[in-house]
Amino acid sequence: MKTNKLKSYLKNERGSGTLLIMVGMVLAAIFFGLLFFDFSNVFINKRVTQTGADAAAIAAAKTANDYMKDELQTKTQEELDNLGEEWEKFLEEALGDLEEEEEGEEDGDEGEETPPPDPPSTEELLDLFVDMKETVMGKSMPGDVRAWLLNHSVSVKALTAMKFFFDDEEVNEMSCKVVREHLGDAREEAEEYAEKNQNDHVTEFTFIPEDFRIYVETDRSGKYTTVPDKEVPAVTSESSAKIGDPEGYTISCS
Repeated sequence: MKTNKLKSYLKNERGSGTLLIMVGMVLAAIFFGLLFFDFSNVFINKRVTQTGADAAAIAAAKTANDYMKDELQTKTQEELDNLGEEWEKFLEEALGDLEEEEEGEEDGDEGEETPPPDPPSTEELLDLFVDMKETVMGKSMPGDVRAWLLNHSVSVKALTAMKFFFDDEEVNEMSCKVVREHLGDAREEAEEYAEKNQNDHVTEFTFIPEDFRIYVETDRSGKYTTVPDKEVPAVTSESSAKIGDPEGYTISCS
């Protein structure tokens, strides 16, 4: 009888051990599942921060590029307007001189019947003005700029006009100056796009002058289950984007 009780007790003990093992395995599975979830969360945060860093860098570079384009177009238009004023003044003075010559000839040659020579046409005067400007600037005036002098409704290509009015060094200098002046606006744009892409902060924002490029670093804090959130450093990502050169130029601000 005692033997049967002993066997029954041993069977119950084996059942309890099996139950403990099963409970331990379940808890371990839950723990490793949570751990896997946290590791996955790190990779997800890394992907999100990289997307945010890329978007921030591109937005900052585009903002800087927009300011640069506006500045170059404005400066080119100013030079074009100045050229138009020079031409109008030249034309006015030339016509005034012709009128004075005609009046002098009429007063001095009242008895002669030889007709005075035909005055130069506007086109001929324009040729003279263009030759004068080309000599001073050391380059040929684009055809659309020349046509614009006669008719301001003519469309002028900004790039060809800019190449006529400015040399490469001047364009480089203007581009670098305006980009540096508006880096604050570019950073604000970077921060906005970083937040739109679920990043927390722009931790670093740098203008790389020799490459005409903007570098951005962003971070993002994650949510974890196996460890306190504050004990895990924020995930960071970096990216850079070139501001973009005007067509036909290579800008370097070094």
